[in-house]
Amino acid sequence: LIGGGHAHAYVLKNFGMNPMPGVQVTLITRDVDTPYSGMLPGHIAGHYTRAECHIDLVRLGNFAKARIIHGEACGIDPMEKTITIRGRPSIAYDVLSINIGSSPQLSSAPVGSGEGDKPMSALEKSIKEAHKKLSDDQMRDQVTPVKPIDKFSARWNQILERAYKLATTVSPDGSTGVRVRMCVVGGGAGGVELALAMQVRLRNEYEKRGASGDLVEMTLVGRGKTMMPAHNPMVQQIFERVARSRNITLVLGMEAVRVVDGNVELKDGSVVECDECVWCTNAGAQAWLGDTGLSLDANGFVKVRETLESVNCDDVFAVGDICTIENHPRPKAGVFAVRGGPPLARNLRAKMLGTTLEKWVPQTEFLGIIGTGDPRECVASRGALGLEGAWLWDLKDWIDRTWMAGYTTRLPRMESAIEEPTAIASASGPEALAVLAHASMRCGGCGAKVGATVLSNVMKRLRAEVPMADAVKNQILVGLDSPDDCAVVAPDPKGRASVHTVDFFRSFIKDPYTFGKIAANHALSDCHAMCAEATTALAIAVVPFGMEAKVEETLFQMMAGACEVLAASGCSLVGGHTCEGSELALGFVINGLVSWPDGGLAKGGMKKGQSIILTKSIGTGTIFAADMRGLAQGGWVVAALESMCQSNKDAALILRDHGATSCTDVTGFGLLGHLVEMAQAAKTRVELSLDAVPTLAGALELVEQGIFSSLQPANIRLKRALENEKESLSHPTYPLIFDPQTSGGLLASVPTDKVTACLLQLREAGFPNAAVIGQVASEGEESGAVFCSSPSFPAK
Repeated sequence: LIGGGHAHAYVLKNFGMNPMPGVQVTLITRDVDTPYSGMLPGHIAGHYTRAECHIDLVRLGNFAKARIIHGEACGIDPMEKTITIRGRPSIAYDVLSINIGSSPQLSSAPVGSGEGDKPMSALEKSIKEAHKKLSDDQMRDQVTPVKPIDKFSARWNQILERAYKLATTVSPDGSTGVRVRMCVVGGGAGGVELALAMQVRLRNEYEKRGASGDLVEMTLVGRGKTMMPAHNPMVQQIFERVARSRNITLVLGMEAVRVVDGNVELKDGSVVECDECVWCTNAGAQAWLGDTGLSLDANGFVKVRETLESVNCDDVFAVGDICTIENHPRPKAGVFAVRGGPPLARNLRAKMLGTTLEKWVPQTEFLGIIGTGDPRECVASRGALGLEGAWLWDLKDWIDRTWMAGYTTRLPRMESAIEEPTAIASASGPEALAVLAHASMRCGGCGAKVGATVLSNVMKRLRAEVPMADAVKNQILVGLDSPDDCAVVAPDPKGRASVHTVDFFRSFIKDPYTFGKIAANHALSDCHAMCAEATTALAIAVVPFGMEAKVEETLFQMMAGACEVLAASGCSLVGGHTCEGSELALGFVINGLVSWPDGGLAKGGMKKGQSIILTKSIGTGTIFAADMRGLAQGGWVVAALESMCQSNKDAALILRDHGATSCTDVTGFGLLGHLVEMAQAAKTRVELSLDAVPTLAGALELVEQGIFSSLQPANIRLKRALENEKESLSHPTYPLIFDPQTSGGLLASVPTDKVTACLLQLREAGFPNAAVIGQVASEGEESGAVFCSSPSFPAK
């Protein structure tokens, strides 16, 4: 599925409600929140919050057990059956559907031709120039296209911010507020509804700030001689009356030909002066479709049969604004995308099963309920009839909220099937039953690690009960007896010690490419924390059983992501091993070199008086525990993945250059677990400022709801190192210091006089949340102890 439009939202829900075993659904989407077009004018007018009118595609995708690829498709090869995605390898498909909406129609060049084939129109040149100025000076934005809707929604927030400033500016005569001139180009239903909604919202915002709403001036420019030419005269008259009653300037029968210095120039040479121009004319198709080989209509839209399948490429479907149904052209309206969802889902299933596709012909007439920005005035339009009344807004509001709820609040909860315990488990007692009760929701990533207590006990037994080879004992500088994550072996002839580390875990996301990047980053991080140069890597990959081509594609995507990360660190993949298993998993043995001890960092170098720096926010454990249950917002998941894909290499070198004497990466044992390791190794007592610990968006909300990683209970055993656990329990960040991290940040002790410069350089290097979270309080007697501080409870 390319694009997260209305029809694809239905397909995802449909496959979540009725899965097809053996089918992997993949959604490629540029944005993780997709707006519902029917509620956008209400959002603009201030009647809906952003969350109320956006579908969280990550949550919906999880419900469908779909693979979510957060990226932008920019090409299709129907012959090779591959999709090109900007910034990552192409992926293969068996059946493809396109639901990407439309884009602003800024060019008069024929579809598929390059800019060099035909000169740009004057309008295109002026708008392109306007967008160039947009990037140079945000206060001189000139043109905002309504399509694609998701980008307009974000741009509207910038328009509001500018309006807020103008509303509170004192004018030369001493009054509050400065005039803002808005212009909407496009006299169809979309342009009219937006103009009315924008005027209502901006007037309200001005008046809230003590300025006159009359300072908001709205102009509507339309090529037709009447407003809303596609609707009947009764509806046209209603909206003309409403517009004039609200002092909206109507410029009808005039075509906009160019934008000059922020003003709209009309065909007769006259100019509409404005501060903000919103473009709401007929939209066009994305230009890259012209290079796909798909049959397109004169405007660049994908030509499909009544089955929604491409007229010339089997296995490729299109729906919504981006398609034209052969012999049944329809306006580009959201209603057709919404109603196209069910027949699309049925035909995608039929295509995969090899059965007959069904035909669907969209209706020629439909009921349109059009808002005016004011709930007291709403209009219904169908055929030759028009109707107005406040009750119509109530009806529209109910219809829209009900539709949205079907994709958000009323989605069934994601609960794993609970099997009855066996007789043996029942006979084994409550501990066995408790383990089985939580087995279905075990976390992946570092949340799947074996707990520290179990690991410690095993290592003690190995030393006591199993013969261990000691032939190179004298050459091991850092080994099993140290808390560090890399082994260090005595120097080579050139004086550098070799470094060895291993990491492996099963996937916690369905995108193998992103998982590969995270797994490689995580494995390299142990080397980076020591400031060692990673040189070679051996991979251990587990791929779920399937058809050979599918296994190959999954393995390629995963290793492509991993190899990109390894290459960026100068680490060569020299071999490995693959096998089939029940779940996708990946790990690496990383080998490196370090000048030891002067050129590297270990955990045991903390010194009294140093500051403790953390380079990344924490919270990945709880976020992906919630993601497994469909309870994490898509934006939270994306932000966490971006953090996990960030290498720690540069951060480690910056910390070393600013005098760091100890360092480790924060991973499965959580912030407290790794801080205690460092304190014990250095025989120090440390103070941790809970207020200063940076957290990922959503992490605090989720732990407040009681959502934790499955490794959290094992990590909580480390609370014995806390001197003031009782006071700390009430702090909102307290649960997160036990949260297991996957590809987390670095934890280091740095001389206090170098902290400011160190943090500045870390932030410039792309670590905006790097922070001082504590200090090394003392050395000696209270080694390994941690005292949590906060203004909310007494200091010690």
